[in-house]
Amino acid sequence: MLALGCVVAWWPGCKKEEAAASVTPDAGAPAVAVRDVGSQDAGTAAPVKKPLRFSDVRLARKSVLVKVTYTLTNPGTAQGRGDACLSLHDDQGLVIKAMKLGGITVKGSTSDTFEDEVGVSDVYWKQAQTVLLYTTAAYDCSSGAPKATSELFQLLPTGQPAPAGTLEPKAPEASNAEDFTVSNVRVSQKGDSDDYSITYVVKNLSTRRVSGTGCLRAYVTAGARFLEETPVGDFSLRPGSSETVTDAVVFDDDKHWDEVTALRLFTSPYGCADEADAENAGFAFDKPREIHAPVEGVDAEGYGNEEGEDLSGMDASDDYDTGPAPLGMGMAPQSPEDAGGGSRASSAK
Repeated sequence: MLALGCVVAWWPGCKKEEAAASVTPDAGAPAVAVRDVGSQDAGTAAPVKKPLRFSDVRLARKSVLVKVTYTLTNPGTAQGRGDACLSLHDDQGLVIKAMKLGGITVKGSTSDTFEDEVGVSDVYWKQAQTVLLYTTAAYDCSSGAPKATSELFQLLPTGQPAPAGTLEPKAPEASNAEDFTVSNVRVSQKGDSDDYSITYVVKNLSTRRVSGTGCLRAYVTAGARFLEETPVGDFSLRPGSSETVTDAVVFDDDKHWDEVTALRLFTSPYGCADEADAENAGFAFDKPREIHAPVEGVDAEGYGNEEGEDLSGMDASDDYDTGPAPLGMGMAPQSPEDAGGGSRASSAK
């Protein structure tokens, strides 16, 4: 999944060049063209000679889950491998969020059908004007269209094909910590449990779309080195817009809540990967006095169980049968499909 604090490196495509006829791509490599080793830029990424093609695409969203079914056709002879990707774009074609759908493998001169689900929050979905499907080498969805190993497939959030004249996808400009300001920061704990959360409003002060990630750092005393840090939400904002972000706060050691007195919320392109400095000073506030380390054995509703308490839901009046199962009544062995070991691909042609 791409954290939107990371700038998506989408740039103009490279000049198309023919693959060297004497070189056979490794069957385990992505289906990309191989450059002639004598070319000037032999060390750079090559465009795909015969890109994969999407067809029979169906897209639907239920709650926060987006379900995508699609067929990939490989017109080449080498096996195509990598990741299928989905990105959301605003009314200017700028990427809002990009994410991996799943791994794909399509043998040469064949087609395969895949079905994937990915979680997309309302924060991003409500901003999307178009959806883009593409494939890349493994773990490279964040590189976007310029590194695609497939043709690009644009559609509307409704699942309908994108109309003619739809803007081409492009990356937003790089953001920096000074583009953001935060307000209404609240940290809370449910009862005596280990369920902590933060809510804050982040605003884009710039005149362009910018993306970032929140990072909460906790200190024993203000000015000391942080004792804990944790990512707390990501966001993509139109010029001048604001968004309310709510996320869980997860410490490596919840006992540190009793030691912490000061908190600082940072909003920057890369969140906790960005160092604190004059340009990225963060929003400082005191830890709320009511927040403390969790009480062991207490859940978010304040319930716990006494030592030795039977949590099975049965009592002495229930009939326990501890004997062996009668002959012939044992469970049949599970098939790979029953055990959840089936393939993501629903068919191959």
